[in-house]
Amino acid sequence: MPKLSGTIKLGETKAYVAQSPWIQSGKIEENILFGKEMQREKYDEVLEACSLKKDLEILSFGDQTVIGERGVNLSGGQKQRIQIARALYQDADVYLFDDLFSAVDAHTGTHLFNECIMGLLNSKTVLYVTHQVEFLPAVDLILVMKDGRISQAGKYNDLLKLGSDFMELVGAHQDALTAIDTVKEKH
Repeated sequence: MPKLSGTIKLGETKAYVAQSPWIQSGKIEENILFGKEMQREKYDEVLEACSLKKDLEILSFGDQTVIGERGVNLSGGQKQRIQIARALYQDADVYLFDDLFSAVDAHTGTHLFNECIMGLLNSKTVLYVTHQVEFLPAVDLILVMKDGRISQAGKYNDLLKLGSDFMELVGAHQDALTAIDTVKEKH
């Protein structure tokens, strides 16, 4: 998004997780460590938070499994969780997540939110872009974007009271959930 006005200053260390996972050819461990020294306790904590332990148990070589070109031998959700693990392992001051939950199922998304954002990153600055509103009541500040600008800012309940853009987003989410429930009931 282009900066329209103001000043941007970021002196802290940063970690970014893109909506489309970026994976390099090599071992899963190498993708997570990304040049950092192995700290086993921290590494295991990150694997658990990113819900990767079961995936690694299934693979014959665990985290020593070689990932093919762009991670073609992994699911989209696995690639996303490896990318998240890489960011967490970097122990940055500021995290930027672009639609973090788009490639994972609802159960895994809830686990990632609770264990990563509310858990390991609870003392860090976390900015995440999402269309999924179910986690928003737990965050400190919500910025609602419209036409490339911040149209509203505040806590979940305060924004609901204001109505307008945020209310539309929450309403659309509720409508989608209702439609899914209706389809499930018919089958």
